Amino acid sequence: GYWGPASSTIDWCEANYIVTPYVAEFFNSTTSLFIVASGVLPLLFHQHMWDVLEVRYALSFLSIAVVGIGSVAFHGTLQFRHQMWDEVPMLWTVVLVLYSLVEHHAAAPKYGLPLQLGLVAYAAVATWATSQQGGTAQWFSFHTMFGAVELPCLYLVYRFFSSLGASEEGLKSLLRKGFVCYVLAVVVWLTDLNFCGALQRLPGYDFWNLHAFGWHLLTSCGLYTMLLGFWYHRLKCVLSVDVRLSSCRGVPVLRRGKAS
Repeated sequence: GYWGPASSTIDWCEANYIVTPYVAEFFNSTTSLFIVASGVLPLLFHQHMWDVLEVRYALSFLSIAVVGIGSVAFHGTLQFRHQMWDEVPMLWTVVLVLYSLVEHHAAAPKYGLPLQLGLVAYAAVATWATSQQGGTAQWFSFHTMFGAVELPCLYLVYRFFSSLGASEEGLKSLLRKGFVCYVLAVVVWLTDLNFCGALQRLPGYDFWNLHAFGWHLLTSCGLYTMLLGFWYHRLKCVLSVDVRLSSCRGVPVLRRGKAS
């Protein structure tokens, strides 16, 4: 193919260059646009609410979009430098999300600069460990450093969900869908990674592989719905903004004021 031999530390289950000589993993690359959309759409759908969009959420949405762009490049080329465009933004994104979850209930930062500096330092170390190594060490470093923040995030989401009362059934439903989507995405990711040989024996698997149409789609849905739910709760219950959950052609959105 156009990009030459793969230099990334992982070559996914989708066969390379089966659609065009210019894209290594065509379906993994194109479905990464779902991730871009899950970061861009919250900003586009809520332009009328930019005045109450805190920096933490703006950065979280934008960083998810950057992850998606990096994923397009990574899967499209299977080059190590483009792998870093995917994995390094993932590390910073999960740190941003953890910060938002930890500081969720306080109008003003509760832990302030120490927490911010600690998370930045962690992300910087994780970036070094991910980008300055190769082979198995790189793979292990990235997933260990990412997982060490991802798991606390999932725990905080679960704890927050468990604390919601019956009056927030709409929010609970939204978070439930997002959480299930994300957990299923992880299961699908592990399945594609560990059972590739068996999956490739299925008819046409390269054209509907689980990494592309499972992991990418489900994580996009999960991130969009969970972040939107937390933003809604923070605006309404912490910052006292008159806001409600709604939908636009089946897509969850936030609107100001009460339903007419």
